[in-house]
Amino acid sequence: MAVTIIAGDLLEAKEDIVGHQVNCQAVMGSGVAKLLKTKYPNLYTSYLDYCKDKTPEELLGTLQLVDVQGKLVANIFGQLTYGRSKKVYTDYAALKEALLSLKNYAKEHALTVALPYGIGCGLANGSWEIVGKMLKETFDDYEVTLYQIQ
Repeated sequence: MAVTIIAGDLLEAKEDIVGHQVNCQAVMGSGVAKLLKTKYPNLYTSYLDYCKDKTPEELLGTLQLVDVQGKLVANIFGQLTYGRSKKVYTDYAALKEALLSLKNYAKEHALTVALPYGIGCGLANGSWEIVGKMLKETFDDYEVTLYQIQ
């Protein structure tokens, strides 16, 4: 299995690429996205630039890589909208498409990858049973480290 789960803070990850799920509405208002936006201010401005000439539907399933202080942050467009209701905001097909792009880029450039444990399953209400299986399938031939806060 190429998925490793470790206890730790994603914001302190040593991997070359730190990925997280974002919505397609040009908003990084909560969760991991807000934490990364605060740590790396140019991440948000790059995200806004990337979003401005595309419709939300065009963004869904895409991957944006942003250089922040010598590291890459991967904005994984796995949810069309956001909110505080109990609805599932994670679009599993879009998440998988963007994760495949991330894995392929990382493999091509021999870069290590870190993601938050439970990606798409916190505020976006995705099912970890579904996403966990998706990660195992997607990263069956390449290492990814999931950071889980204890």
